[in-house]
Amino acid sequence: MREPHLHEALASELRDAIRSGKLDDEVPPEEDLARDHGVSRQTVRRAIKTLESEGLVGGGHGRAGRKVQKPEVLTFYAVRSESMARAEERKTAGVDAWVADCAEAGHVGTQSIAVAVEQPTPAMRDRLGLAPGEAAVVRKRVRFLDGRPHDINDTYYPESIAAGTRIMQPFDVQEGTIRYMASLGHIQARYDDVMEGRMPTPAEVDTLRIPPGWPVLVQTRTGYTAERPIKVTVTVWPADRARIKWEFPA
Repeated sequence: MREPHLHEALASELRDAIRSGKLDDEVPPEEDLARDHGVSRQTVRRAIKTLESEGLVGGGHGRAGRKVQKPEVLTFYAVRSESMARAEERKTAGVDAWVADCAEAGHVGTQSIAVAVEQPTPAMRDRLGLAPGEAAVVRKRVRFLDGRPHDINDTYYPESIAAGTRIMQPFDVQEGTIRYMASLGHIQARYDDVMEGRMPTPAEVDTLRIPPGWPVLVQTRTGYTAERPIKVTVTVWPADRARIKWEFPA
């Protein structure tokens, strides 16, 4: 086994200090680290760059020290969040799924919402069961946890279902879209999930404030009535911010 390079050894020591809480605000300036560890400033910069690529420290210049980043990991209960029983709970509380899930975990959930009518990609068109030329309505959400960007959540609906409904409005559907659609006669009977990992796009890096090349999990959930698909939700979760949990009866 090879000996670690000086920058790898320093990165390992700083990583352990961040994860243990010993460094919980900022990393010391480059000059201090170089002096205290008996290494060059270039070695320090390489170590800090490693931690930056891992999302443990923020970007910027090292002269004044880099801010430690401590992403909040949210457990998303994938089955429960989509259940009709959960929808009934949200109706009583008067909040949507994201706000309710965050509050249950002791956090404040908010979101920005935009709505657009688009020609879906061929893959999305197939998931929604649309004919060529049929449009989809997409509710594009950036969801925030305690004021910080947490994930991107876009839901696509056949325009024939969404047109003229509150789905077209860029506001929370407080009882949740599952229950709201059920009130319109589109009762979700089942759904399926596909989970994939990939590298982020430049737009995702910017929106989610993650390092370039930091992996994301992409969850694609298709909801169906007894007859047809009625919505597809694509959620982009930064890999260090979400824990997806499925619970099934034995």
